[in-house]
Amino acid sequence: MKILKNIRPIHILAAIIIVHLFILSRIIFFPYPELFIYSYLTDQGLIPYKEILDQHFPGIMFFPVNLATLGLANIFSMRVIHLSLVGMTQVLIYFTGKKLFNNERLALAGNFLFLIWQPFFEGNVLWIDSFIPPILISAFYLLISSELKSKNLFFSGFLLGVALLFKQTVAPLIIFLILYLIIVKKLLYTLQFFIIGILLPIFGLVLWVSIRGIWNEFIYWTFTFNVTTFAEMGRKYPNISGLVKSAPVFLLPFAYLLYVKKVNKKYILLFIFFISSLAFAYARFDFIHLQPALPFAIILTMAIFTKFPGKYLYFFSAVYILVATYLVLPYYMFNWGKEVMFFGELERNIAQKVSNYAGKGDTTFSLGTTPHIYYLTETLPPGRIFVFQFPWFMQVAEERILSGIINDPPKVIVRDVSAIVGGMRLIDYMSSINRYVISNYQVVDSVNGIEIMIKN
Repeated sequence: MKILKNIRPIHILAAIIIVHLFILSRIIFFPYPELFIYSYLTDQGLIPYKEILDQHFPGIMFFPVNLATLGLANIFSMRVIHLSLVGMTQVLIYFTGKKLFNNERLALAGNFLFLIWQPFFEGNVLWIDSFIPPILISAFYLLISSELKSKNLFFSGFLLGVALLFKQTVAPLIIFLILYLIIVKKLLYTLQFFIIGILLPIFGLVLWVSIRGIWNEFIYWTFTFNVTTFAEMGRKYPNISGLVKSAPVFLLPFAYLLYVKKVNKKYILLFIFFISSLAFAYARFDFIHLQPALPFAIILTMAIFTKFPGKYLYFFSAVYILVATYLVLPYYMFNWGKEVMFFGELERNIAQKVSNYAGKGDTTFSLGTTPHIYYLTETLPPGRIFVFQFPWFMQVAEERILSGIINDPPKVIVRDVSAIVGGMRLIDYMSSINRYVISNYQVVDSVNGIEIMIKN
């Protein structure tokens, strides 16, 4: 009993975080190949948006200081980054909940719910969206201060500017927050500190793009391409299964709006962060893109808990836990294991086969498979042009890639004619490249049906 008396909320928080990180370390790890290949190619001197064709803002992949230059582009470092981001988010949820509700138990309940739901919403994945939650929660925490001091406004704005460097979808949140600070908080003079904070990272981006001389390419890939070709071919709409599985977490906050006649002013800002963060899942509805909105959905769920009278709260909590258990348990059963996606035995075998014919710094080419073969074998793409071979990219980039292959013939080509993305067979969107490869290269080996080819 004396031990129980000495247990403090911070000890419970630590226990929740330890359990959370332990679970994540025991389920399949899914680091996106982009995090490795983009940093590697940038470190090799390829110019982002001109030679590395991609639709995202630079984040930590394209700037001169990136994962590769920091020595973090390896599986161990990626795991550490992944677990650190989740641990930071848990800590921030606790202090934010404590500040918002003035109730440590309620804050810890939020940590417990985040432990339940975060892995379920592809929390085992490390992608750009994974870096966003701790940044947004920190910005939110600074804005819920009882006195919005210029210092808080500046650092909150700065964090949002940094988040924007990771993904363009932070822009709607920034716009809504500026309107909120003007209309609701009636800030005029001190608003400048918030805007200056936002503009500082953006100024760094503008300076970098100007120095590299890639304005046309940057605007095309991060804006024009996204609203044209990608919007037509790459968009992924939510299906019934995805909506049902996300409903217990993401529909409850909207139910709160219907339940209360008047939203508490202190929750208006919370709703702005929550709703704006859902923009991450607008273009492609995958659970990983819901991660930025998840902490705010959890905190809003805690607000709903406070509205239930005691006799109903226990019933609601029991039903909620039963639904969560029903959804979450199959996920853990399916994903339990220490496998690392894209870095398994298949990829190791392919890399070994390629290394038999090509050395460090040589040109190789991956056709429809293993996009990070260059990182794995320390080789370079033909013509020093790289793009992920999704149909929406190849629609506009096939000719450039083919030109690179012709003018800078790769020593080895790795080809998978059966690869499919979003129901689309990749080889069908690279027919010119495939015809050239068939005419000029021969199969000398294979790994699980993936062909290893060298020049005739």
